[in-house]
Amino acid sequence: MSTSHRHPRHTVWAHLALGAPDQLRQRAAWALHQILPIAVIEGFSPETEIWTSYYDIFVRNAFGNYRDVLREVSYNNLMGEWLSFVGNTAVQAGIDRDGRVVYPDENYAREVMQLFSVGLFQLNMDGTKKLENGEPIPTYTNDDVMSYSRAWTGFSANIYRGNNEPDGNFGGLRNDPMWIDR
Repeated sequence: MSTSHRHPRHTVWAHLALGAPDQLRQRAAWALHQILPIAVIEGFSPETEIWTSYYDIFVRNAFGNYRDVLREVSYNNLMGEWLSFVGNTAVQAGIDRDGRVVYPDENYAREVMQLFSVGLFQLNMDGTKKLENGEPIPTYTNDDVMSYSRAWTGFSANIYRGNNEPDGNFGGLRNDPMWIDR
């Protein structure tokens, strides 16, 4: 993606983050954004509005609780695309044309547990890993990931409405939260 597409988004963010009177809120929002980032990759939309809407989640919730932040991020279209759970189907609905069962995508379920919440290993109060027979104790198993991934199914983008930047590649509204199809 060329830098000309990223420039407006960065300009808007810099103007708000550096010039806003609520600098503590802006810094807390930046810290939250570093925990729940979305990278700019080829094929992602260059429109400014959807990216600033994503960042607004952190500004709005800078002094709130992490559960609310994670909920809003999870319903955001950019996160749904980035970690591939938008359009994800449950196992009962996922049969391919050859009759094989298609399991839900586990990417977001794994990221929520590994990076956004409990981490890979149980920890002691001092931050060191808890051990059992000399080995770190995992916080979750692959069965947990498979089970949790079924919760991240049925998410779809809202239908397009005319008062937003157009996005011809996506075919839906990306500023508003996703909704659950079923």
